[in-house]
Amino acid sequence: KEDAQARRRHVRHPALQAEVVVADRSFHLKDWSMGGFFFDPPPGTSLVVGDRVQFQLRFRLPNETVSIQQSGRVVRAVRRGIGAEFAPLSAETRRKFERVLDSFHAQSFSASQRA
Repeated sequence: KEDAQARRRHVRHPALQAEVVVADRSFHLKDWSMGGFFFDPPPGTSLVVGDRVQFQLRFRLPNETVSIQQSGRVVRAVRRGIGAEFAPLSAETRRKFERVLDSFHAQSFSASQRA
């Protein structure tokens, strides 16, 4: 597991209050990074490694929902879930992800001050 973490180009973030929509079906997002995401589809989902997909990520932040339309490719399909790699991100999409990260860090800081 440590080797996999060392090979990753991007830091993974927990996907609290987030979902991914693929082919008009909504799934729980397990985690994400600036390079891709991992989600939990129900049994029988037909996505396989190599599939190109269009999807929408929805992050429910305290004061807004950030929706990101993006394309990518399935790079992992295991019993625990499906991993997809993003196609190159536009500057606008990158800014949306940064807004999600800023909110996540602000919430984490706020929670640490209450503890």
